Amino acid sequence: MRPPAFRTLAARYWEAIPARFRDGATLLVHPEAMPDADDPEVFLLGACEGAFEALEDAFAMAGDLRPGERQSLIHIWYGSFQAMAERAVRFDWAGELEETILHELTHHWEGRAGLDGLDRFDAAQILNFQRRKGLAVPFGYWRDGERLDAFRWHIDGDVFSEVEGLPPWTVAVPGRGRVTCSPDPALGYALLPGAGLPFDGVPGDLIIAPRPPERPSAWQRLWRWLRRKDEETS
Repeated sequence: MRPPAFRTLAARYWEAIPARFRDGATLLVHPEAMPDADDPEVFLLGACEGAFEALEDAFAMAGDLRPGERQSLIHIWYGSFQAMAERAVRFDWAGELEETILHELTHHWEGRAGLDGLDRFDAAQILNFQRRKGLAVPFGYWRDGERLDAFRWHIDGDVFSEVEGLPPWTVAVPGRGRVTCSPDPALGYALLPGAGLPFDGVPGDLIIAPRPPERPSAWQRLWRWLRRKDEETS
């Protein structure tokens, strides 16, 4: 996709979002790519930047900003999309652009609400890329990924499943039947390449990890403490 068509499509997606959901956010489309500061092999498709006081003052002077309203800049980098398209087997320009705009706009609203769920997901994506490169990553980082069910998460085609019991583990793998695996001693989990979900036309990995012991809730801990105290006094 050429830059003019990309900018036009970005503007069309932005205008299609109801105005109340765009409130306080401004879309900026840049022609260049934006490599990640810590890993130049990772390209940022978009980012949500809390606007500076100068920008808020400018909007206020123009009468477009209600007092106390927080502004954000939604950045989209065409060059990053182009770099990702060159790497992918199949690249959905329109789908990725729409998803990126909505993702960054959600950052805007999470920021206004004081939440950080998407920030943790973005960090998990970076850690997962580092895992693919063979770098050391913290165990359990995938729990900030997209949850599939109670003990399964998904990050860019890679599926992470936490299982009970001692290894070896036997799990059902779509297209492969039941597979028995054991954790890599250095990693703490078992890796089944290509047994995950499709992403950009390529199947991801399936990671099988031991499920950590369930920590009792605060109410359960309080109840146990009260019972223990009652037994001590009886």
